[in-house]
Amino acid sequence: MRTLALLTLIMIAFQANAQEMTKLWSTPQTLKVPESVLYNTELDVAFVACMGDEQNEKTGDGYIAQINLEGNILNESWLSGLNDPKGMAIREGKLYVSDMNELVVIDIESAAIDTAYLIPDASFLNDVTVCSNGVVYVSDSHEQHIYALQDSTFSLWLDDQRLQGVNGLWAEGGNLYAGNNSVWAIDPKTKSIAELFSGTGGIDGLETIGNRNFIFSNWAGRIYISDNGKVIKLLDTSEVEINTADIDYVPGKNLVLVPTFFTNRVDAYELNMDTEIEEE
Repeated sequence: MRTLALLTLIMIAFQANAQEMTKLWSTPQTLKVPESVLYNTELDVAFVACMGDEQNEKTGDGYIAQINLEGNILNESWLSGLNDPKGMAIREGKLYVSDMNELVVIDIESAAIDTAYLIPDASFLNDVTVCSNGVVYVSDSHEQHIYALQDSTFSLWLDDQRLQGVNGLWAEGGNLYAGNNSVWAIDPKTKSIAELFSGTGGIDGLETIGNRNFIFSNWAGRIYISDNGKVIKLLDTSEVEINTADIDYVPGKNLVLVPTFFTNRVDAYELNMDTEIEEE
């Protein structure tokens, strides 16, 4: 029995170390409060949404920067004049960015604002994702709301008390996923909601990593993956006060891009998966 118990402890220790993140690089600390990062495969650059010196104020000091996957800042202020840009999504040459109570649509080729959709009653528009059918979804983290841009109309799409404090959004395979203190699967057609797993803490960035599993961040400085509903912590920088805001995962490179908010830089980690996460 003692031998069996020892083997069990060894297996648990191995599984705990089977997934890890290795620090690769950091950008210079000149990005002013980076909240979100999004890699664009076509341009081979990452967009960084920077909130600027003043947060939660319409001061126009927010901007979008561009970096490469080696940690170099290519364009410190690719597009300026925003307020507090946060979540981003890309579709057909357009960059969709949440900005306080607006969804801003930017033409990537010209680096110019195409349209801005205002929601006067929105409290805190946050993450953005876009479905394969072109519908853009935006969370409001001060409410229990998800808004949608569809057929040039931006309006409240879902109001559900289970989504209180909703932030991270991810669309894939005809499904919409949302994160607060749980990860929820939402059917875009019926708006039915099912809890996939809980115990996540307040989710900021949320993405799938294959086999219906996720990688997600907590703003305070933690990054996790899910393994068939089990939550595994990969990184914790909360004690040294390095935030982990709206992360991006680059699957072909196993790269995790981490905007560090008040530390004014983007950090990059390699996600090492020594054992394959199995299908449920």
